[in-house]
Amino acid sequence: MQSNNIQEEVTSILARMDSAREEDEKAPEQSLPLAGAEPIHDIYILVVREHEEPDQPEETESIETTLAMQKPSLLVIAVCFFALTLPIASIAFQLSVAFNPFTATVTILPKSHQVTLSGTVQLGRIVAPITLRASQTVATTGKGHQDARNAAGFITFYNGSFSEQAVPAGTILTGTDGVQVGTDHDAFIPAGNPPSYGQTTIAAHAIHPGSQGNIRSFAITQIYASTVLAKNTTAFYGGQDERDFQTVVKADIVNGATPLKSSLAQRLSVALRNQLQSGEALIAPSCTSEVTADHQPGAEANQVTVTVAATCSAIAYNKDGLHKAVTQLLTSQAIRTLGTGYHLIGEFTVTVNQATSRDTTPTLVFASHSTWVYGVTAKMEERIKSLIAGKTKQEAMHLLSSLPGIEQVAIAWSDDTNLPKDTHYIHLVLFIQNN
Repeated sequence: MQSNNIQEEVTSILARMDSAREEDEKAPEQSLPLAGAEPIHDIYILVVREHEEPDQPEETESIETTLAMQKPSLLVIAVCFFALTLPIASIAFQLSVAFNPFTATVTILPKSHQVTLSGTVQLGRIVAPITLRASQTVATTGKGHQDARNAAGFITFYNGSFSEQAVPAGTILTGTDGVQVGTDHDAFIPAGNPPSYGQTTIAAHAIHPGSQGNIRSFAITQIYASTVLAKNTTAFYGGQDERDFQTVVKADIVNGATPLKSSLAQRLSVALRNQLQSGEALIAPSCTSEVTADHQPGAEANQVTVTVAATCSAIAYNKDGLHKAVTQLLTSQAIRTLGTGYHLIGEFTVTVNQATSRDTTPTLVFASHSTWVYGVTAKMEERIKSLIAGKTKQEAMHLLSSLPGIEQVAIAWSDDTNLPKDTHYIHLVLFIQNN
């Protein structure tokens, strides 16, 4: 076969090479090449194995089987790696737990209560009252109407005869300016007694309405029935023409006063605050105001001037002083209602609702709201840790729930493992709820 022939040739060549090497060793003096002789070269033989023919199945399968048996499986490698990793990881975990034990976290919610208090405290001082004024002029919005009116006056009749004379009501007399007036009553004029005249005076009015009837004195000098003289010794007045005009209404005064009140309130507030001393607060001032106008409602006017005079008085108090006084009252109230062991948590609220100043020192009426929590001291924390160390989770929770001042307990720990015996690995967390 071809493969055997190639092997025989390779064997023959190698045998000839060995024979030539022995001859060279026997003749060392001839090892150097002679002049003119060809140099000796190393010969490398590359044996190329040709593709096996299909008629050699047994030899091929034998080689592949041998190679497959020598190559390890990936599954075998993975199994070996996993088998080695588990013990190593277990040992590392045990060492980690030994040097860094787990910490049990115990969360405690202490009991808390709301304490409200209303009362009075004598505190503060009276701020000197302040009065400010302001005015403004606004247009009127009322509407008025005037009908035409007749002027009115008096006519005096003089009788120059020796007998009584009569002038009937409604007698029309004409003045020098052409204005006519009529008498309102019958006039009976006694007889004259020379050198005196008999005379009488009666009411009269202008015939035509309007201001033209307002005649001057002695505008009428007229002879009646040859012996009677009529005169108006006084002027006629009251005659008015028809017209529309502006009047003052109540809303005009109110609308004029409203912005003045607002402006004065701001100015008074600033003025009162300027009188405060360091650390003082101002209770809502007590203010009064007076509104006046140069025209009253219904009066004829195109504009009205409104004036507002505002006076404010106030009480100032020291905020720190109030806080201290209320703190003492709250503490006493908490001890009476809750007992000892509770502490004020956060800031309490205090509102001054009213202030009176009957005496020299004002009295403040206040309302306060506060939150009190049962205090867990550092000594109590150590006692709690020692109490539950080494206990199961359920035992620890039962013990803690029975302690005074504790509302709820939660422990972050496994149910089937005891808590650490070393209290350094028990961590307390106080959860305080401030309402």
